[in-house]
Amino acid sequence: MKMTLKTALLPAFLAASALVLLPCAASAQSEMTPHQKELYEAAKKESGPITWYTAILNQQLDESVGDAFSKKYPGLKLSPIKTTAQVAFQRLLQDLKAGKAQADVFTTTDVGHMGYLKSKDELLKYTPEGEKDLVKAIRNVDPDGYYHTGWVGLAAILYNTSKLKAADVPTDWPGLTDPKWKDQITFGSPNFSGMVGVWTVAMAERYGWDFFKKLNALNPQIGRSIDDAVTVLNSGERSIGMGNPGTAARSADKGNPLAIVFPSSGTLMVISPSAILKDTKHPNTAKLFLEFLTSKEYSEILAKNFEWPLRADVKPPAGGKSLADMELFAPTPEKIAKELPGNKEKWRDTFGM
Repeated sequence: MKMTLKTALLPAFLAASALVLLPCAASAQSEMTPHQKELYEAAKKESGPITWYTAILNQQLDESVGDAFSKKYPGLKLSPIKTTAQVAFQRLLQDLKAGKAQADVFTTTDVGHMGYLKSKDELLKYTPEGEKDLVKAIRNVDPDGYYHTGWVGLAAILYNTSKLKAADVPTDWPGLTDPKWKDQITFGSPNFSGMVGVWTVAMAERYGWDFFKKLNALNPQIGRSIDDAVTVLNSGERSIGMGNPGTAARSADKGNPLAIVFPSSGTLMVISPSAILKDTKHPNTAKLFLEFLTSKEYSEILAKNFEWPLRADVKPPAGGKSLADMELFAPTPEKIAKELPGNKEKWRDTFGM
């Protein structure tokens, strides 16, 4: 089913309850499976918190995920470190080069990172029990079981409602290249953001690199993270851009003048995989965290914070559709790994940065 209506979700988002960072106590104390109990008993013998290098959500939400994990598994702690995908990956590579990975679990918005780490034998093979409960389209992203979906980001057209009328906003990606958006458009960079990187692969596949040459002619304001567009749009510096609808909806819920357009040709889905580092000192705790990322509690946190749940048995954000019911498209991991390095070079040549 196509999602073509402008701001289809936003009115319902704004009517939803206030931002909720933790699941209800009853849900958080749900019974563990025998396998999870076995992992939990072993994890309690591992000293110190596990470190999570993450490129998803924001620091506040990542910390709330850690709090919920500790609530479900008392005595276990998670320390999230949030950066953009490329920064997190470079930091991880530096750690590995020094012979000591600081991260126990790594979550990125660039699936190519996982292919590289897997080829270097840096990942621990583990498939969480909850994998079978994820929406079918995001299960088994690695058939060998080294990494799994930890979050799904969507890319959409965002705009400032105090500057633009809904009727004037394009309904699909090619509309962003209209000359009328000169000095008005903003987006992130694939040299920092994994999600923007996947966007470049998808747009180049559909429209050719001329799509980006046309955008460059509009004097865009380019940030680093995909979420920088929300900051720029809120400030009024620019009026339209490409960004993550979940971030935009959270911002609009706080009273900022933002609205969302889900492109009529389909919604770009960016699967963000999570994996355990092979040399982790906390393998059982890390495995439990992967179990948590497939749990109902985690998907409930996502939905209550305007993100899309990974499980079909959790309702999507108010007014939204389940991932299972949306018309989604995404480049294959192989396509991303092949095209993204070259796209980063072409990006520098096109935009000069």
